[in-house]
This record gives sequence, C-alpha cells and structure tokens, in this order.
Amino acid sequence: MSKVSLQKIRVTGYKKHYKILMQELHRSGVLEILENTKLTEEANGEMNEHFRVFDLARIDFAINFLSTYEPRKSKIDSILCGGKLILSEEKAKNRLQEISKKSDEIISRTEKIEDELVRVKNELSKIPVLLLGLDKLGTFSLMLNKNYETEQTKTWIGCIVKTKSEDFLENIARESNLLDLEILSDDNQKKYLRITCFNGIVEEISKILTNFQFEEVDILSSFEAYIGQTPAEIRIKLEKSEATLTARINSLQAEAKDLSKNLDDLRVLYDYNNWRKKKNDLQHKIFRSDHLFAFEGWIVSSQCAPLEKWLQNAFVGDVIIEKIEPEKGEEVPVLLKNQSGVSSFEPIVDMFGLPKSKEFDPTVPMTIFFVTFFGLCLSDVGYGSILLGIGGWLYLFGKFSKAAKERLLLLVICGGATVLGGIGLGGYFGMTAAQAPAFLVKDLNGTLPFYGQLLNPMEGTGPILFLGVALGLGVVQLLLGVILDFVKRVLNKDYIGAICDPGAWFFFLLTILGYGAGEYVGLSKDLFAKLMLVGAGILVLTQGRDQKNWFLKPIFGVLGLYNITSYLSDLLSYSRIMALGLATGVVAFAMNITAGILQEMISVPVLGTLVAIAVILFGHTLNFALSTLGAFIHSGRLQFIEFFGKFYEGGGRKFTPFKREKKYLHFPGD
Repeated sequence: MSKVSLQKIRVTGYKKHYKILMQELHRSGVLEILENTKLTEEANGEMNEHFRVFDLARIDFAINFLSTYEPRKSKIDSILCGGKLILSEEKAKNRLQEISKKSDEIISRTEKIEDELVRVKNELSKIPVLLLGLDKLGTFSLMLNKNYETEQTKTWIGCIVKTKSEDFLENIARESNLLDLEILSDDNQKKYLRITCFNGIVEEISKILTNFQFEEVDILSSFEAYIGQTPAEIRIKLEKSEATLTARINSLQAEAKDLSKNLDDLRVLYDYNNWRKKKNDLQHKIFRSDHLFAFEGWIVSSQCAPLEKWLQNAFVGDVIIEKIEPEKGEEVPVLLKNQSGVSSFEPIVDMFGLPKSKEFDPTVPMTIFFVTFFGLCLSDVGYGSILLGIGGWLYLFGKFSKAAKERLLLLVICGGATVLGGIGLGGYFGMTAAQAPAFLVKDLNGTLPFYGQLLNPMEGTGPILFLGVALGLGVVQLLLGVILDFVKRVLNKDYIGAICDPGAWFFFLLTILGYGAGEYVGLSKDLFAKLMLVGAGILVLTQGRDQKNWFLKPIFGVLGLYNITSYLSDLLSYSRIMALGLATGVVAFAMNITAGILQEMISVPVLGTLVAIAVILFGHTLNFALSTLGAFIHSGRLQFIEFFGKFYEGGGRKFTPFKREKKYLHFPGD
C-alpha cells in the first residue's frame, strides 16, 4: 500500500533561462506546476509566445479529413501499435523540421479540397431530386414557363391519388370534350396529369379537380433555372452535369489521397505544437518580471535532488529551487506507486477516487479480492485462456508505453485467475465430463470428474458449497475492512475512535461468528453468547459518545447496534459471486445443448454440423462478452461498496505533472 511522498518547491531564475527550463521540465514530466495567485499578482511581465505555435485546430482538421483517405494498415499492426505513430524522438524532430516547411501549404490545400468537396457533393445531391421531378413530368414536352395560360385556355399540372384516377377521368370526360388531358406519369400512389381547357368551362373543371383533391405541382419551384427549356433538354444537361461533378469528386478525392501521404508528418506536427501551446498557456501560473521568473509546484521527493543537481549544472546557480511547506489546508496531490502487477489495478482505485492525504493506498488488498472474485465469477478455463492469450499477446508483442503495458497485465492476471477458477469449478466451455477431451477427465462417474476440480457447482450440494465459499470470502473481506479502518485511525492518532468504532465492531462481529460456527469447530456457544453480550454492551456505551446531551448518549448507543443489518446486507451481496459463477457455466452448457439438438434435427449432416458450429460460436462469444463484463462490474462493486465502505473515502487530487501528452506519437522507452 504505497503512496509516493511529494515535496512542494519553488523555482526561481533569470528570465533568459525560462524557455530551456520549460522544455526540460516538459520532457522529463517530474513537476506539477501550481497556480499561486499571490505570486502571479505581483508579476509585471507580459505573456509572450515563447514557443511558436501553429494553429492546432487547422492541423487537427487536416488530420481528421485526410485520415479517411489514408491507406489502411493491417488490423494487427494497428492493434499492436495502439493506433499511434512509433518513432524515436530524434526522427520525430527531423520530421518536424521537414513538415514545418510545407505544412501551411498542405493544410491550406486540404481546406480547399474539403470546401470544394462539400460544395460539389451538395450540387450533386440535388441532381437525383431534379431527375425525380422530371420523371414525374414524364411525357411533358412543352418548354417550362412561369405561366401556361393563354387568352382562351387555362392549364393545370398536378397529381391525383391513383385509386381515384378512373372516376376522375370519367367525370371530367362527361363534363366536356373541350379540353386536352395528358397523363404524364404515375407511381405507386399518384398519377401525374396535364389538363388544358377553354376558359368557358374553367369553373366546372375546377369543381371536379377540387372534389377529387387534385394537387397542383409547382414545376418552377425546382426548375426555375431552366425556364425556356423542355424536360428532355433539362435531363440531358442534368446527366451531363452529374457526370462532370462525379468526375470532379473523384479528382478531389485522388488529390486528398495523395496528400494523405503527409499524415504521419502532420501527426508529429500536431503533438509538438500541442506541447508548445501548453507551455505557452502555462505562463498564467508563473510570476514574471522584466528579468526574473518564479513558480511553485509539487515533485516526487526522491526526484528533488536530481532536479536540483541538473539545474546547477545547466544554469550554474541562475535557476534555483527551494523546498517550501504547503499552505494551511492545502490539498496535497496523490501519486500511487505499487509493484508491477498490482499497479495494473490502480485505475480501478482511481475509478472510485484516489486516497485523501490521511488515507492509505488500498490497491494491494483490493487487488487480491478483485482477482479472486473475478476468477470465481467467470470461472471457465476456456474463457480465461482467451483473456490470458489476448492480454499476453498484446503485452509481449505490442509497442505500447510502459503505463499501457502495465494496464494490459490486468487482463493477463484476470485471465489467469479465471483459468484457476475454471479448473477448481470444472468449467470448460460448459462441457460435461462426457463431452470433454479425455486428458481433462479423471473419472466420468465421479462427482468431481475433472483433474484439479475442487467443487461441482452444478450438482448435489455443490451450489450450497459454492455459496458458502462466496460468503466466507465476504466475511474475510468485511473483517479486513474493519481492521483497515482501525489501522487508518491509529495512523491518524485517533486512538479513541479506533478502539470504540472498528475495534468494538470487530470484537462484536467475531463473537457472532464464533457463536454461529461454535458447534462446527468445537467452540463453546455459551461462552460466545456471553462475549456477544459484552460486545453489544461496549457498542451501546461507545456509539453515542459524540452526543453532547448525556440523555441521548445511551439512546444513540442502542441505535448504533442497528448497523449490524448493514453488515448482514453487505455479506449477502457476496452471493452474487456464486450467482455469476453458476450463470457462466449454465449459459455455456445451454449453448452446447442447443447446438447438439439443432444438429440432430437437421437431416443433412454437413448442414447440421455447420449450424451447430455457428450456434456454438455465437453463443459462447455472447456468453464470454456478457460474463466478462458482469465479472468485472460486480467484482468492482464488491470493492467499491462493501469493502471500501468500511474504511475508505477517496476523493484525493491526482498528481498531474507537466509533461508531454502524446495524442499520435509514441517514443520507444516511454
């Protein structure tokens, strides 16, 4: 359980050394720079662009746009490099120098391509709509005009519901033969028409159109730019325009694909300029005068002396550091440092909240229980081997940072725990002993047929025993939580609180366990019954001690005994280990049975085999994904609620050193 010791320091120096110092601090990432308003309010220096910065938004835009045209790397290469560009720092600097000379030209051209592509695609998207409009006009052969009325005629162009079209045509034919009607086109729902009649019968024709809900079509709403041209002429122009625009899009995309060759260089440019920007932005935290600068920060105590030595060698006394005490009530940042493997589980602690200044790091005990619970919840050798194989392959062959590889160990460790859990519970992809390969089975007729199997949770008293194991682990973890609460209070010199709260509860809980297990382990139940009364009495006397009113002290002491229900509910939560462990095996078994039944039902042997394989692959993939997720979530929940709830509050501020955060780059050795 290790929290790294941190030291607060103040750095003071001549302004002429500021740029070199910031570059080194940024590269080494050893110092978290603080904002001290009392210090910076006295500054009279102006904010300067000490580090030339290119427009990050433009670089990011160019990268995002050109990425869609980049030749795809193999999925394996992409996975193994974590999607990052792996370069030595020296090569990255060389690339930076090269791309800096032509970056503005590349980005400007990318912006123009994107702008033109948007415009051309918008124009192209309108053409199918216009062509659809021409399809509706069908056989219409007149030139498009704003008005088709003459001194003697009126014309309507529109549509009518197809189911009403026959009645409509009959009615309009009976009304008069002094009109011209042309069916232009029809679709599944409507029929499109042109109707021209003499002015003398306009009123009668209008009534018929109204009765049949004739809808006029405003041709010029879409074709205003084509007045004076026939639909046939417009179609030719649109098809020609469509071909031209498509060719232009292909040309622009080809140019973008050619520019995508510069993507890796642009990624280098982005990261370096992002670092420069952060160094410039940091100036508001730093005191500046015409000749001096100063700032405060936190550093790992063991790194203070090496930094001081480097400053002396580099600046010969022109830049100095001094250790200072934190201000009263100032929050000290937290940095966790555990052994390899255990440190893989630090992100889980971080999910809950880092320890506060008066708390210790709970990673080690949490890791032990998390791994154990995960292995029992997933409890399948096959599924564990998958996790172990994927995690191990990525860990051994992946080109990741040290921190990322440490996180991959979590996958390896949980996979190994799952394999052990599967061996102990006889979980092999849900197979029975009769279905499993012979080298796994020692006795087909035994209650524990698999080699190494300690418990069969699927038969006889197995489920009850599994539940007992889960609850037993819960008892151990809950009691450990009480012990850790005792230790925390002692370390913080709250001796009375340590004895009266976790100490008294630990004694009381032990007496309850002794009373319950007495007859099974040969202990005197009468003795533990008396000790229980003593423990209850201690709690009654101590739990109300914070009350100022003496009358309320015993009342709150008695009410404090109600917390035993909290311990009971916490203990019952551990039954989820058994539930999830059984669910994994039962679902896997059900998938195997389903596949076998389907194979027997299908008369064609080859087809039956293929269907069975498909069901097994789909079923086990789904079960693996859901069971793994469930094992992680519920194992974490038992830590966060049941375990941490006994001794740990969390909420500490993370130590965030000023360092180079790489979005696209990875330097080997980092």
